[in-house]
Amino acid sequence: MVDLASMLFGDFQDSIVATFGDTVGWVVGHALIVGLVALVWYTWVGREHIRTQSGWGMPEIRDAVTIIAITMAQYVVYTSNLDYPNVPALAVAFSATMFARWCVNVLN
Repeated sequence: MVDLASMLFGDFQDSIVATFGDTVGWVVGHALIVGLVALVWYTWVGREHIRTQSGWGMPEIRDAVTIIAITMAQYVVYTSNLDYPNVPALAVAFSATMFARWCVNVLN
């Protein structure tokens, strides 16, 4: 049998096989692949409805991308230059980004 799940999921598929055994692990891994493909297909088919009915437009998407980019830039500085642990660095970076966003939106 072809084991696509091992190629796609790697160590995660190994954990599934260790948990459920060879046969059931193979089925679970491939069921996950089928589910992910179905989810992508369903999203692709309904993309126009999602775009028009979700309430998300370019301003919201631009805001989310900006928040993620600024947070990740700070995270890199905190972890590489200041040697923060990963989770606190992410928390401080996200908090600082949201505070800066608040300052721009409310105090401006």
